[in-house]
Amino acid sequence: MGLLISIHLFGVIFWIGSLLLITSLLAEVSEEVGVAKERFILVASNLFYGGCNIGGAIALLFGIFLMIAEPSVMQRGWLLAKIGLVVILLGVHIRLHRRIVELSDKPAAVARREFRVIHGLVSALLLAILMLAIIKPF
Repeated sequence: MGLLISIHLFGVIFWIGSLLLITSLLAEVSEEVGVAKERFILVASNLFYGGCNIGGAIALLFGIFLMIAEPSVMQRGWLLAKIGLVVILLGVHIRLHRRIVELSDKPAAVARREFRVIHGLVSALLLAILMLAIIKPF
């Protein structure tokens, strides 16, 4: 069980860290012009595909393995709430992907505020998920 938890946490750190890094990076893109802006967007895109997707897949896959290893945990309210927050996080992940694709086509469409909001949302979701997983309030 310890190995499953370790790999699950590695995936979570990889996924969330990449999301936070990319949103911070894209928030700064609005200050850049021309080739520099396009390079920032390319770096964000590469980080998304190489970090976010891989980390997210590891986190989700090993989270499922953990539930299979201990099916009784599915009856606990805190886990159901955590899964709900993970679904919201997946929605944020998909939204960020769509914005990166849009920015590849129209680099001028970068909105600093939007990426700051996404960054804050990812941080808040991470905190709530961690609190549920550690405190197990219900």
